[in-house]
Amino acid sequence: MRRSLLLFFTPFILFAWIFFGISQKGCQDVMQADAAKKIPFSHKTHVEKYGITDCETCHGYEENGRFKGIPTVGECTVCHARDGVTTAQDHLTPRKKTMFDSYKDSDKPWTSWAKQPDLVYFSHKVVMTAQFKDGRKKARCGSCHGDKANSTDTEMIKGKMLMGQCMDCHTALNISNACAVCHD
Repeated sequence: MRRSLLLFFTPFILFAWIFFGISQKGCQDVMQADAAKKIPFSHKTHVEKYGITDCETCHGYEENGRFKGIPTVGECTVCHARDGVTTAQDHLTPRKKTMFDSYKDSDKPWTSWAKQPDLVYFSHKVVMTAQFKDGRKKARCGSCHGDKANSTDTEMIKGKMLMGQCMDCHTALNISNACAVCHD
């Protein structure tokens, strides 16, 4: 009886295992294809050439305090004006980027590498405004995102954030590790 059940379920288990492997590979291929279509971006150029050292210039907060995340094309065209010049003698002035012409102002043609699972709540505003008693900020963008100031593309630098890394940071910065702080 046991042997016949095993023989009966083996094809189903094998099919599920193969299907899972194929679907995982398919998802990765789709994500990489999307990443290849992105508009090129260099954090290093924006830091060195234009002097943007505050990440909140492009990655700020909504009026309600919610983190904006990846900027929209409309936010980029504030500096890289759609009606601006494509070449300029002044190399410190942001030029028009013709690659934005095929996008609406509300589009976000970049992929976010920092998506959290649904069971995790993370507030950039809470973390980035937390201060020690002497007034120094507890966290910096590089703590989680790596050295973006010297990156010449939008690739992920530090890799996937694991819960242990978050907890280590919470401990170091004297932030509670209680489950309810990050999980609903």
